[in-house]
Amino acid sequence: MATVEQVIGMLKDFAPEEHAFKEEYDNVGLLFGDKTAPVTKLVVALDATEAVIDEAVTLGAELIVSHHPFIYCPVKRINAEDIIGRKILKAAKAGINIYSAHTNLDFVKDGINDFLAVSLNLREIKPLTPYISEQAGFGRVGELQSKVFCSVLKGEVEMLLSDMHVRVIGDLTAQVKRVAIINGGGGGDTKYIDMALSAGADCLITADVKHHVAVYAREAGLTVIEPQHFNMEYAYLSRLCRILKIEAKSRKTKIEILQSQAETNPRI
Repeated sequence: MATVEQVIGMLKDFAPEEHAFKEEYDNVGLLFGDKTAPVTKLVVALDATEAVIDEAVTLGAELIVSHHPFIYCPVKRINAEDIIGRKILKAAKAGINIYSAHTNLDFVKDGINDFLAVSLNLREIKPLTPYISEQAGFGRVGELQSKVFCSVLKGEVEMLLSDMHVRVIGDLTAQVKRVAIINGGGGGDTKYIDMALSAGADCLITADVKHHVAVYAREAGLTVIEPQHFNMEYAYLSRLCRILKIEAKSRKTKIEILQSQAETNPRI
């Protein structure tokens, strides 16, 4: 029987925790639980929401592997009146452990950014900032086979991510070829616009674009395609499940790996 520590080992081999973003807001690793606890079944989710925890209880899963950390800030109290406290109490009562693979999963080779770049048929893909290796780091940039109208690339993003709420900052008739990708909330700071421009990109695909960043991008002449944060990362979860199944099989580890069916986009 597998243990939490053995499953974490599979994740660490693929997406090492030390590759995570060195920022205060991030929180990667075993956030709640006991690494010696047995695991026969795990649930993969974007967020360890209360609905996902309830689902894990129903399924009899002992471990949730989430992309986003369910604990970001210091926890000063744990009680049922507090959302985080309620989730901790529920997980503790059911013997559920919770592990987060966040920015380490964003940056690693074959992680979320690579998945998006490959799925959009980009060529000569490389990190925007290769601080881990030449193939791993922050964001990705690559070339389309030929120039396309922004409206065409927007449509491809919509289909890939099953997202009918994709927005564009810039001109839909602009032609784009060199495309930068920052999965999740790359629209929170103008430095990411500068990063894309420095890489020679004429288009950036990222989510959560703030108003002042949108104004900056438009004035800088960078077209931005903005899908929803949830869709941009949720599309990768089935890939992560396959990776974990391959890892488990190679180690002859008997464990059932399931993708959550309980979580939904909070914006719809």
